[in-house]
Amino acid sequence: MTPMSFVDFVHVVGGIPLVDQAPDVTVTGVAIDHRQVQPGDAFVAFVGQRVDGHQFVDEAFRRGASVAVVTKDVKTRGPSVRVPHALQAVQALARWERAHFDGPVVGITGSNGKTTTKEMVAAVLTARGPCVYTSANQNNELGLPLTILQREASHRAMVLEMGMRGLGQIEELCLIARPNIGVITHIGYNHIELLGSQENIALAKTELIASLPQDGVAVLNGDDPWLRRMQHRTRARILWYGMSEGCEVRATSVDWSQEGMSFKVETPKGSENLRIRLLGQHNVMNALAAVAVGQALGISLADIQAGLGRVEAQRGRLRLVVAGEVTVIDDAYNASPSSVSASLEVLERIAKPGHRVAVLGDMLELGEMAGQAHREVGRKAASAGVDRLLCVGELAIEMARAAQEAGVPVVRHFPTLEQLLSCLGSYLEPGDVVLVKASRAVQLDRAVNAIAAL
Repeated sequence: MTPMSFVDFVHVVGGIPLVDQAPDVTVTGVAIDHRQVQPGDAFVAFVGQRVDGHQFVDEAFRRGASVAVVTKDVKTRGPSVRVPHALQAVQALARWERAHFDGPVVGITGSNGKTTTKEMVAAVLTARGPCVYTSANQNNELGLPLTILQREASHRAMVLEMGMRGLGQIEELCLIARPNIGVITHIGYNHIELLGSQENIALAKTELIASLPQDGVAVLNGDDPWLRRMQHRTRARILWYGMSEGCEVRATSVDWSQEGMSFKVETPKGSENLRIRLLGQHNVMNALAAVAVGQALGISLADIQAGLGRVEAQRGRLRLVVAGEVTVIDDAYNASPSSVSASLEVLERIAKPGHRVAVLGDMLELGEMAGQAHREVGRKAASAGVDRLLCVGELAIEMARAAQEAGVPVVRHFPTLEQLLSCLGSYLEPGDVVLVKASRAVQLDRAVNAIAAL
């Protein structure tokens, strides 16, 4: 973060200094874990369900903290500032940091694909210089401001993933980040249990483009009917991307292989043959979003291709794992109806008939749509030519029934993950390609590990 004096720091967080006079210290960063404090950091003490950060204020000072932000009185020799709410203090610092940055800020959201799209956009923007971007899943009301506060003087752009679990949450993130480019990948059914309808999901996601300034750019999936319907919510220029006609950034001639995807991209500034090291047509869509952001910022197609070529599959996100004579498509990080369908297409494309195995589990937060969604996935498994389908979880029994009715040769349902793991190896043969996918809470990453250990 931009260095700031103690006096300015107190003013920004809106706190009360617990010292008699302003110490001669400079704050150069923010940490909320005392073990990660670097010299010059402000240590913000959060009170969690299991750990109270106030217990570690002295340790933070020993590690070089310049100041501590607390919500109750603590006995310490270091300079401390008391604030009403630790989270609001971090958010205030992020707003201050954002105000001192004049480069592009890209906000990214969507029901699926936002993390991969974030990685692709960040890789493309490195053509302009270093950029700060969301790590792991730090895309909420705390993770986003902490990402902004990681900015260094050398950074030329920010790429910020934005998650949500309700209306108004992305709007709040945008008040902190003030993006001038907004990317929405897809409007699906994730969180429909909480939001009640797909329309409400669309309203929540499009809070991002509603926040954009008039001179900003909304990068939208032109193949998504909900985004076409919601385009009126932004005053910014819209740059559509997709496979269909009417998209300014469009992919044609898509080719598949186990090494990745190749396609031709057509843009208002020319066309180019591109290649990515990720699987699936949906990742072509994610790449198109990154191409569109790059084009909006004047980055050449050659530099865009160089950036995309550096992106590799991450653990749990359609990553190929070779385990002896079996290949695993590790997509266990999370699942929704549309993402499972896309992953089954990958299985169909890269595996030979007779060797297509799917290990699928519950998809959560679907509310009243859960039964229908799981049955649709079961039928999709049949149309994708799955030879053996192993389902785990309470909801997945609907998936198993539909798959069996649709003609999948071998279908087994396991109420618990432990039951699945105990006999998983008996369903695998040399040459098999095994897709592993479910909602994160199902913990199917353990199935990936179990296959690798066979």
